[in-house]
Amino acid sequence: MKRVRLGVVLLLVLSVAMAGCLDNNFVYARGKSVPAGESREWPFRGPANLSVEISSSVPVEVKVVSPDGTVLRDFGTVREVNGVVELPEGRWKVVVKNPGNETAVIDVTIKA
Repeated sequence: MKRVRLGVVLLLVLSVAMAGCLDNNFVYARGKSVPAGESREWPFRGPANLSVEISSSVPVEVKVVSPDGTVLRDFGTVREVNGVVELPEGRWKVVVKNPGNETAVIDVTIKA
């Protein structure tokens, strides 16, 4: 019984440790809605080469920013993004904001 408990505790400790080491390194979403005036965010950790592919039914603002709002890359207000961003050390997020008056439907593939 003690061996089983020890095994379970060890498994839990390893799971938590591994989860702490892993950040988002892949996002794939099809048909994700972004209502007017709202945004969606996906976090990533650098250093990494971040591949960003986004297509939208209406123009959306796409940026890669730090948690404090510093913009690393601004793709502008677009319907499509297909690019690579070199993320420096630290935490970053890809932000898709819908500045329009109708709901945007987006397809997203982001890989680090």
